Amino acid sequence: MGRNMFALCFVLSLLCGCCSSLGCKWIKDDLYKPISVETMNLLKHMGKEFVKERAHMHIPPKAYKVHRNIKLGDNVFELHEAFLNISKIFNLNKDSVPTWNRTALDTFRNNLYRQAKELKSCMQEMKYSDNRRSTETKTLESYFKKLEHFLENKNYSAQAWEVIRIQVQDNLQRMDRFTAHIRTHMMDNSNV
Repeated sequence: MGRNMFALCFVLSLLCGCCSSLGCKWIKDDLYKPISVETMNLLKHMGKEFVKERAHMHIPPKAYKVHRNIKLGDNVFELHEAFLNISKIFNLNKDSVPTWNRTALDTFRNNLYRQAKELKSCMQEMKYSDNRRSTETKTLESYFKKLEHFLENKNYSAQAWEVIRIQVQDNLQRMDRFTAHIRTHMMDNSNV
């Protein structure tokens, strides 16, 4: 009985080790790409109101970069947090965007939710540094708070939403490139 139990434990540990080293199928198998493209296209075609003012908020320079001194799981965590923050913005006073196509907006929101959900699943399979909440993640969170405050201060006007749309579009493009870099590192490395 002892030998059988040992053999079972050994096989289970091999299986668990194998599964945790798989990394993120959503990213590795490029499954995120069609959803990412659709999400960016939806946002690109929504709104497009004339914008008189620009938001003086810039994406933090170190955001969406694969950092060699942290584990890939930390990068996936950063992506997940970004999707959650963007989702939060588009759920703020969500009925205040009178000129946008509701069906496209709902599909856009659903895509954001799906991407966050898939990345959360990925996070369960990955390894992290001791402190996941890196400076980059905290700085990015602060940036998204500024976007929220901008919308609130402009009373969720169509013009304010257009500024946000442009900001989020830039974020999504950078996040897409960031995900591609993560995928490359996953394929090259075994430190997921």
